[in-house]
Amino acid sequence: MKNQHTPTKAIYTWSYILGIARQHKKELISAQLLAILATIATVTVPLLMPLLVDEVLLNKLGFTIHTVNQFAPVQWQTPLLYISVILITSLVLRTLGIIFNIIQSRQFCRISKDIIFRIRKDQINHLKHISMAEYESLGSGTVIPHLFTDLDTIDTFIGSTTSKLLVASLTIIGTGAILLWMHWQLCLFILLLNPIVIFFTRSLGKRVKNL
Repeated sequence: MKNQHTPTKAIYTWSYILGIARQHKKELISAQLLAILATIATVTVPLLMPLLVDEVLLNKLGFTIHTVNQFAPVQWQTPLLYISVILITSLVLRTLGIIFNIIQSRQFCRISKDIIFRIRKDQINHLKHISMAEYESLGSGTVIPHLFTDLDTIDTFIGSTTSKLLVASLTIIGTGAILLWMHWQLCLFILLLNPIVIFFTRSLGKRVKNL
């Protein structure tokens, strides 16, 4: 007859982890929105330099100069003003991108800490019902990695890797869309050449030790 006070052994799967993550809908939604805002702020910065070259150096008046001229006196409308405005705008966008990334990472970190806390709590409670003979046969070197090393790996994956992967994926998509808008032939050349470069880079990286 089984002891009624003995808890059933929990099975930790990705469905279990996703079930806990879904309980943090507010954090998940805000993290997604922050990732989009961070991508917009980061991807927009490289577009400002070509506009500066075209409109200031090549003297092709466009949206940027017309916008700045509406808010600046005539005597201030010099290349120095346009360069300063672009510089300040770039710094502000970069700062906003960093702030959004930090807050977004914090949201994912809160979710990951809650998941790890629940799993670790269940495991520690389960240890109380394990016979001492199991510790002698398995050894502390087998028990400790499950309690600390494995959970720290999951914590890092959810809290850090997942948040960075989301921003990186959106950045790649945004950059590709901007390149297609600017020069689709050059964009296709870059997109087709990148996998080849990555393949040879990884192949060479595996041989660095032997070389």
